[in-house]
Formats: sequence, C-alpha cells, structure tokens
Amino acid sequence: MTTNNSEQQLGDGISAAAPTTSKFLTGEALQRQLRNLELDVIDERLQKCRIDLTKPLPIIEPLITLNGACICSRGNISAIVGEAKSKKTFLCSALIGSVLAYPSACNRTFDNVNNDISLNVIWMDTEQSIHHVYKVVERINNITTATMYGQVEDARINFYTMREYKPSERLAYLRDMLYASPLPVDVVVVDGIADLMNNTNDLEESDRVVGELMALSTIYKCHIICVLHTNPGSDKARGHIGSSLQRKAETVMFVHRVGECSVVEPQFCRNEPFERFAFRIDKQGIPEQCPLPTESVTEDKVVMLLRERYGGGIERSTLVNALMEQYNMSLAAAKMRISRALQQGKVLLAGNTITLPGTASTATTTT
Repeated sequence: MTTNNSEQQLGDGISAAAPTTSKFLTGEALQRQLRNLELDVIDERLQKCRIDLTKPLPIIEPLITLNGACICSRGNISAIVGEAKSKKTFLCSALIGSVLAYPSACNRTFDNVNNDISLNVIWMDTEQSIHHVYKVVERINNITTATMYGQVEDARINFYTMREYKPSERLAYLRDMLYASPLPVDVVVVDGIADLMNNTNDLEESDRVVGELMALSTIYKCHIICVLHTNPGSDKARGHIGSSLQRKAETVMFVHRVGECSVVEPQFCRNEPFERFAFRIDKQGIPEQCPLPTESVTEDKVVMLLRERYGGGIERSTLVNALMEQYNMSLAAAKMRISRALQQGKVLLAGNTITLPGTASTATTTT
C-alpha cells in the first residue's frame, strides 16, 4: 500500500499522521490539520521548560556552605581548580568529610563547613591507583568518624575507581551510578573531569561533557563537584574544558600552595563569595585548617609587580608583558590575572594605565 507523504516523520518523534478524519481532508485543510497537531506537540514539550511566574520563586537548597556562604547547591555543578599537588583532592575530602561528620569529641573537621549527616555521596576517581583511592576513603572515614561506630566503611559514600576505563566509558558509568543508586544522591565528586574526555582543548567535546554534567545535576537534583588542574604557572583552569566549566559552574574554588599550606580562594561565585582560608596536612595525613600565611595576603602577582617594579602604576600592555616574563605565563593567563585583579578591586584602571589604589595615575612609561 502506498504511504501518503503526510504520514512521514516531522522530526523529534512528532508524527505527521493525521487523525482518522484527516483522510477526508485535502489541500489547505489537511495542511492546517497537520500543523495544528505539530504545534500541540511542540507546545506540550516547551511547557516542560517554561518559567511560570505564577509559581513561587524556587529556593536555593544549599548542600555545602562555607561560613554560611553557599558553594554547592542542589541542581548545580562546581569546580575545584589548582596546580598539580596543590592538595585539591585533600580539600575535596575535607569538605565532604566535614559535611558528613558525626558528632564526636575527637572530630577533626573544617569548622567553617556546615554539617548534614543525611547526605549521600558518590565519589568517582579517574586517575589514582587503587592504593591511593583507599587512602582517600580512609581519610574521609577518619574525618566523619563513621568507623568509630562499628562500620567498615561510611555507607553514605560510594567510591568508584575509573582509572582503567576509556573517557566515554567513565561518563557512561557516572550515568549508571546515578540511575542505579538505591538512595537519592546529593553530591557527586568527579576527580577529575578532564579524564571524561579525549581532548581537553576540543571545544565541542568540552561543551558536551559540561552540558552532560549539568543535565545530570538537574535530572537527579544533585550537585556535581569537578576537580581540574590549572595551566602550569597560572590560575586558569586547563583547556577548553576549564573555560566551559568556569562559565557554567556555580562556584569555582582556586587552590594554591604557599609553603606548607594550601590557600583556598573564591575564584568565581554565583552566590555570595566565601572568605578565603588555608589548610595544611597534619601528621596523620588529615587536612586541618590553619591561619592564612602572611605572604598570601599580598602575594597577588599583579599587585607585587606594580608595587615592586613600577612604583604603583604602569601601562596595561607593559604589565601584561611583565607578567608573562616574570611568571612564565601565557598571554591569555596574564590578561586574565589583570582582569581578575580589577574585578576584585586590588588594582584600578585609568585609561590604559593600571594602578594600585591610592596611587597617582601617572604611569611609568617604557621607551
């Protein structure tokens, strides 16, 4: 039997087949019938994502806060970025352990982190050996004190090691972990996100991976924390994946070493930024908070160069070149450093001149 052209697929699962009565319609009437049917289906699909202002404003549901500032809320993604060996995983384990910590006299936690022992967590490690992943598990169990109550492991956290799998397989496994979880998942840690893709500098792949994580956080109403390296000698998250994650993340926390301490700073925040703080690793291998190193307060590279080399003011292009030369930065990283210092009010812009606050706007010029 010959199939009428009007019964062909119109895309996205919308069938153009007309109702039973349509076989008696011809010409413009049939076309109107088909269009109305298509529009009804499209409208139904669009209503699922339409903002309805007659309903109350959705309330942000914080899952992890620092001194009351929300850094991880339900249905969002965030990032912890830093150079290699800056203790990013230690920071992540301290945050998760502190949130889940049971009341105990010997608890060792970050006291600036909220406590919610009801949360369930998935932790996916993509790069460490099984030995080192075990160390992370033991560290978190030590912080939560779960094993002190007779548990072999903390049942609220499921750990997975994905080192031997292909990038596409790791992302597929993450979907399976969320789908098959017997309990609703509140927080997911992906340590690290770069291993979910083949090329961190592939713009299309980067956007796809970050988009997938955003979708999963929305569908499963959880928060996904992504751990990622920065470019060497820079605070810029690595590759296109870093740029994409930075644009979409609720919070980007930057970790860097100052002597024996690691300093944590709010790099980008959609909510109120948290106060920066520092931590170190004690003799038992547990992260503990410590005072901010005095040198970290004035150690901003832009501020240092302005003050020590140029007397408080210099043309922007000269400062860019100086940052590249002094700290082996890329052009993009140097420009980002200056832009960030301007946003934070550490330096000021007058025409093409960058100055320190309280410094006359006359810049040193080079010939």
